[in-house]
Amino acid sequence: METIIGAGIALFTMYAADRWKKSDAEKIQHTFKNIGYAVGDHEPRLFKKHKTDGYTLYTYHVPFGLIDDDKLQVLEKVLNKPVKISFTNQKLQIKVYKNKMPVKVEYDWNKTDGWTVPMGQSQERFILHDFDKIPHMTIAGMTRQGKTVLLKLILAHLINNHSDDAEFMVIDLKGGLEFNQYRNLKQMKSVASNVSETKQALSDVLNQIESDMSHYKEKGYTNVLDTNISKRKFIIVDEAAELVPPGHLSKDEKKPYSYCQHALSEIARIAGALGYRLIFCTQYPTADTLPRQIKQNADAKVSFRLPTEIASRVAIDEQGAESIANIGRAIYRTSKKHIVQVPYVENIKERLGDHFVSPTTEEDAEGRADTVQFG
Repeated sequence: METIIGAGIALFTMYAADRWKKSDAEKIQHTFKNIGYAVGDHEPRLFKKHKTDGYTLYTYHVPFGLIDDDKLQVLEKVLNKPVKISFTNQKLQIKVYKNKMPVKVEYDWNKTDGWTVPMGQSQERFILHDFDKIPHMTIAGMTRQGKTVLLKLILAHLINNHSDDAEFMVIDLKGGLEFNQYRNLKQMKSVASNVSETKQALSDVLNQIESDMSHYKEKGYTNVLDTNISKRKFIIVDEAAELVPPGHLSKDEKKPYSYCQHALSEIARIAGALGYRLIFCTQYPTADTLPRQIKQNADAKVSFRLPTEIASRVAIDEQGAESIANIGRAIYRTSKKHIVQVPYVENIKERLGDHFVSPTTEEDAEGRADTVQFG
């Protein structure tokens, strides 16, 4: 009996060792079979393998009728390596990376070209967002996942890069707790911390947009990129869900909320060409907290971890954000999708110390919202 048991253990060990020695290509092919990724008896067939220092790319012919399948995401667990899957023209490409992404990236305060800002380190390279190419951005993510850190990174980077030309109006609907400390930056035109202040600030912005539009018409301008206008005006909304009126309010009490949502939708719709840039953030994206007009006009979408697949589809038009594991990890989606680790920025007030000015009024010192006067 002991001989039989010993032989069984030996055979199991040899079997396990044999499985351990399988190449990634063999494991991938075996996974196709296990998950039923095939048309009849026809599975994807490997026809090209390309290896670099950082990854190996496997390209497969796919039988007609077989499409991309979310079940393929299991390959990351099977291989125990980061995997990127793409599917075009009946070709399946599986990129298997050698190393995992970093779980923390420090911001280095290095300047970048134009109106670009760092979004983070992807599996292959450092990703930048260009606000002159894509003016508006939505950001979603549960609390403490990195959303506000990204907002502060954008603020700090733009001021460091464009101290004379970047201007900000921040709607901080967490009671002003996050951004009130930056209200005395010379680039900061206003920090609104409640719906009443937000309504006034956005009314001022819409008036300025109307004035800018008249100026553009007079000069024959159609886009800020075709002018010598150097300034860019950023409207940051942190926690847009607070602009959704509570159900118990009366019709009149809901009007300021409706005005704010309308004003932000107008900024997204018409103001990009005039040099205005909207960054619209919410913890839990729904049809109410992420208005359709804003989402349609924001071609850059960022999502940190979200609680459900439904929320992910609202935020970035696909699933995936519900599966993000690391704090600071996000999906950045434009015409392409990148998974990035967003840089963590520290000591903003110290690094931007020269950009702070002394408060000139008692209201400034108390941290109330001023009238917005973009340059």
